[in-house]
Amino acid sequence: MLKFGVKSALLGSAVYYTIDKGVWKDSATTAAIYDELEKGMSPYVGELKSQVPYELPALPSNDRISYLFKYYWNCSVKATFRFLVELPTHTSNAAFKTYDFISSSLETPEPHQEKDK
Repeated sequence: MLKFGVKSALLGSAVYYTIDKGVWKDSATTAAIYDELEKGMSPYVGELKSQVPYELPALPSNDRISYLFKYYWNCSVKATFRFLVELPTHTSNAAFKTYDFISSSLETPEPHQEKDK
């Protein structure tokens, strides 16, 4: 329960912070925030590059991030509606399986007949 509370608090804080900074406003505001973040992170990334002998990839462009966001958003919307379309079928299947299980559990077993010796 504590683990769930901590995770919920972190998620809530992250969402609140992004709303407070204006990430979810219009695209111009979001692009400005991304540019500000990129400029703020550049010195640290440069310092990290000098310390790590591994070549880090460049940060994705705004167009690429916009495309990926739209793509994954559309995938999640499609999956949600696919689930909603198939929900009656899954519900009826679960109801039939539950009914069959309960009815088979309630059946009385036939007594064994012993043979005369």
